[in-house]
Amino acid sequence: MKEGIKALLALILLAGFFELLLPEDGMRKYARMVVGLIVLCSLIGLVLKKEVVFYPELTVAEWPKRYNQSAALVADGLKLRQAGEDKVEAMMAPAWRGSLEEALRRITGVEGIRVEVLSLRSQGGPRVRLVLAADPGLTPATLQRLVAELLAISPEQVEVAKEFADEQ
Repeated sequence: MKEGIKALLALILLAGFFELLLPEDGMRKYARMVVGLIVLCSLIGLVLKKEVVFYPELTVAEWPKRYNQSAALVADGLKLRQAGEDKVEAMMAPAWRGSLEEALRRITGVEGIRVEVLSLRSQGGPRVRLVLAADPGLTPATLQRLVAELLAISPEQVEVAKEFADEQ
């Protein structure tokens, strides 16, 4: 592999030197195109020689042994999909939670509403829990409907929990 990179670098340097020797006329652009195509084809050849690895423990040569039945391929595909969804949820949940908390703060005028994202990909859609540290002046049912409307989900997917004592 290192020899291929060295050869490609030598070819690029040679192409640059060759380009300097070209006369300033109408054929220069065509000669540059041919030299560029040669360098590009060499680069593509070098990339295609490199063995592609999809899993760190599984090389292309091992595919026929591992995936002689489609069930193994489907199972690995489902595991890979689950890992991707978990990573997306871990990345998106904080931003999603922050924007929802900001929207609720603007609507209610209360700072004490904390949003907990239970799941972004549950069966019926995202599941959310609102934790109220202070009385927002709205009933829990109203908050459920408000958040459900903001997220375009069912109110049953929104839980409301109070952390403050009712003052009556």
